[in-house]
Amino acid sequence: MEPMMKGLLGLAAILALSGCSAAAMVQVTPLRDQSASQIEADRARCNEWAKGTAVVTAGYAACMISAGYEAPPGVRSTSQSVRLARTPTANDPVGILIDVLECDREAQREAESGLGTVGKAIRDFVGWSANADKRRQVFVDCLTPRGYTIGKS
Repeated sequence: MEPMMKGLLGLAAILALSGCSAAAMVQVTPLRDQSASQIEADRARCNEWAKGTAVVTAGYAACMISAGYEAPPGVRSTSQSVRLARTPTANDPVGILIDVLECDREAQREAESGLGTVGKAIRDFVGWSANADKRRQVFVDCLTPRGYTIGKS
């Protein structure tokens, strides 16, 4: 096995075993004067719930948003915080996660609609975010009518 491959596998194993939680990666702001013990309980519950989702960071953010917090949604379209503009319901974490991921995909499609194969290859190779402002605006325009308020980042 090549040294580079061994190094990458080792890094992946370390990260998998380190137990990094989504809670440690997402900054949330309580919106309903939650107590410290309630915040910890919500964090633990949402961290556990997020582990069963396809995108753990976005799943954690969706769960915390549904529990009455403001949080960045954990997608590439925005780092701005998102909150519900209505009272949450019991099934909201799933719905919020779906809304966030759908709007992120729509924003990516719109922002990259003019890129050709070479542009997409450059984007993938160097991590360039094509039309970041357009992508962010499409994301906001998609989420807002679905009942969300977007923060100022």
